[in-house]
Amino acid sequence: MPVEPESERERLLALRDAIKRVIDYRTFYLRYCPHAHPTGNRLQTLCPIPAHAHSGRGHPSLSVDLTRGLFHCFSRDEGGDAIRFYELMHEVKFGRAVGELARELGLGGRGSRGRSLAQRAAPDEVSASGHEPEPLGAERMAAVCETFLAACRAEDQTEGLGYLARRGIDAGTARRADVVYFPRRAYRRVMRKMQAAFPLEELQRGGLFNARAHLTFYRHRLLFPFRVEGRAIYVQARTTAAGVEPRWHNMRGVVPSLYNVDALNELASGSVVYLVEGFTDTLTLAAHDFAAVGLVGAGGLKEEWLASLGRFRVVAALDPDAAGRRAAERYGELFKARGLSLARITLPADVNDFFRHRPAAALEFALLTEAVLDEGEG
Repeated sequence: MPVEPESERERLLALRDAIKRVIDYRTFYLRYCPHAHPTGNRLQTLCPIPAHAHSGRGHPSLSVDLTRGLFHCFSRDEGGDAIRFYELMHEVKFGRAVGELARELGLGGRGSRGRSLAQRAAPDEVSASGHEPEPLGAERMAAVCETFLAACRAEDQTEGLGYLARRGIDAGTARRADVVYFPRRAYRRVMRKMQAAFPLEELQRGGLFNARAHLTFYRHRLLFPFRVEGRAIYVQARTTAAGVEPRWHNMRGVVPSLYNVDALNELASGSVVYLVEGFTDTLTLAAHDFAAVGLVGAGGLKEEWLASLGRFRVVAALDPDAAGRRAAERYGELFKARGLSLARITLPADVNDFFRHRPAAALEFALLTEAVLDEGEG
């Protein structure tokens, strides 16, 4: 059996240590155990390791320490760190596990020189003076957004659709919302298309390219466009990889509208519209035929957006955390000051988790809505 050269072993160990410094263990393990519910800094769930051949029934046997990233399957008495978990899940050896995780996290691997591609593609840091380039005009920003989405739409969508499917969002819903994806192997191709279509200065002003002339959407390749009157005017993107922080990246500028606001154009006055947090919750409701618009963060509602909601019966279904509760209270006052009413549903979890873990979630959600609307009208 060939012996691994000491220098190669040292390189792999150094790369392993670099992975452990940047990986987010909660995100990493939840990718493989999406139905688990972390409690504090621990996660207890059914063991997904293929070689363990669990039936999928019975008591959870996998325990994870989310602080140190260590796992242990009590049923098979096997455990280790996140690297070992990756080896077992993908049935690969240590060197390949380290290499693949390093590439996923944008860390330099074999043969890398200087800054990794992920580092060269990173968004520009805000200068100490806070100076930003002059923002791109609305028309050019829309043109950049539409071209970027078209370039990504031409690539293989399998990974992105798979990520959404694991969260209960079907391909039809994703297509109607024009959510698009591009795999990492297509990064340079997408970058070249944008370079050919627009001057670099415009791409930089829009936040799509950085000062190093690289497309900034390297780690964040699942794209959610904000469409207003049929045109994409802004794009935010999410990473689908485990352990990448921050999980979100966006073009330059402020959030311009409610997410999915164009869907309101198809609704009759008096229809029920849900106000939720984020893209996933919005699309979860859309997948179950509930009309919804999304906020970027619990506190993201702007007063000028209320006009688009005025002809509907609006029901807030924000996350059941402190930020969500405070926002719901504030929005209730904001609606009231405009002569509007805002009903509120309190769920035991965020909308996506509620629908993924409760077989009769759609019916329960409809009944909760009926109850809060009847109470408000009574």
